[in-house]
Amino acid sequence: EIARATPLIGDEFAFVAFGGYQLGPNALLRFYVLHVVALPLATAFLIAIHFWRIRKDGGISGPL
Repeated sequence: EIARATPLIGDEFAFVAFGGYQLGPNALLRFYVLHVVALPLATAFLIAIHFWRIRKDGGISGPL
């Protein structure tokens, strides 16, 4: 119900996120895939950018 209460995009977001207007097996599968595939890929991408920036900027400075 919180997703649907969002102004302007609530109903559309709820339909896309839940795979319909009610919670059911489609919603469970979508959120499982999100947690098992999408979030680890996004995390790995952000970590790769972080490591690239460390190398590009000359590494980590020594102790102060």
